[in-house]
Amino acid sequence: MPGYLGDKSKMIVHHLAVMKNECNIFDVKIKDRFYFVPDMLEQAKKEGFSPCKYCDD
Repeated sequence: MPGYLGDKSKMIVHHLAVMKNECNIFDVKIKDRFYFVPDMLEQAKKEGFSPCKYCDD
């Protein structure tokens, strides 16, 4: 399972291991889902994503 999921529509990255109900990850459309290689927060930030305020660790 990936550790991070990007939402391209909002440019937010979620940490799946600590996600909260407020993240609304299940509302992210399939076309807007983005996975990072390597699967790290640093990579997500390099690609312009901001951490989710609910699941940011």
